[in-house]
Amino acid sequence: MCQWTIDVLFYGKVRGPGDFIIADSGLGEQEFDVPYLGFLLRSGDQKVLVDNGMREDFIIDGKAWGGFPAVGGKTFVSDSLSKHGLLPGDIQTVIYTHLHNDHAGNCDLFPGAKHIFQKDEWKNLCAPIPAQKIRRDFDTSVIPLFEKLDTTMIDGDIEIFPGINVYKAPGHSLGSQLVTVKTANGIKVILGDLCNTYSHIFPECPEFTDLEGNVHKIKTNVEKYGPAIPSPMIYDYFAFYDSVYKAKVLAQWKIENVLPGHETALVKDFHK
Repeated sequence: MCQWTIDVLFYGKVRGPGDFIIADSGLGEQEFDVPYLGFLLRSGDQKVLVDNGMREDFIIDGKAWGGFPAVGGKTFVSDSLSKHGLLPGDIQTVIYTHLHNDHAGNCDLFPGAKHIFQKDEWKNLCAPIPAQKIRRDFDTSVIPLFEKLDTTMIDGDIEIFPGINVYKAPGHSLGSQLVTVKTANGIKVILGDLCNTYSHIFPECPEFTDLEGNVHKIKTNVEKYGPAIPSPMIYDYFAFYDSVYKAKVLAQWKIENVLPGHETALVKDFHK
């Protein structure tokens, strides 16, 4: 079976209070930058991208989701790829954990690629529920962009390439999916925003590492939250817990095997 490498890509950041980022963490109102992330998967000549960040025009007056200060856009995506010797045109396949504004906003940077997401996620993008509209979870301006691309809508769990599988995992959105990747160090599970940080999927995690590399002690919340801490952006709690259990099994219950969608500790060599 193919083995893949994974590189974490930095697409920008949004800033918010610690206890909003991780509920009941003890970080209080102190503000932290949270990264927009993507993942570059390579095996031989194959180059696969998971997620592509937020569009510049979705950041209004320097603020994005929730009115929080943010930066992002196409330049961040292109610069992140260039650090690995690649141009957007080198990417052959884009897999989406989901189609929220900060994960699918730059889809048009990859007109020659195949774009893969869950059928239910497309339905959710085209017809968000009122709460999702209020929160501006989706950027509906990408709909006509996707209609010009080579898209594949799947329904459920499937192998994309030898060594890369996707598993439908709703909770954060109707058609969120996990991406599992076989590497030399075992299976890694890209979580999207089912769980934003290590602490969300493993409430026993005692530390939060900020983007500057500083480590902050936080409360462990296993007794209060059980298997996972829901973020404020969960729309279906029943589906959320089902998907969390699926993710933990796929990751063999090991924190080192998960790649959360906004985990600050995953960002290397970050400079303000």
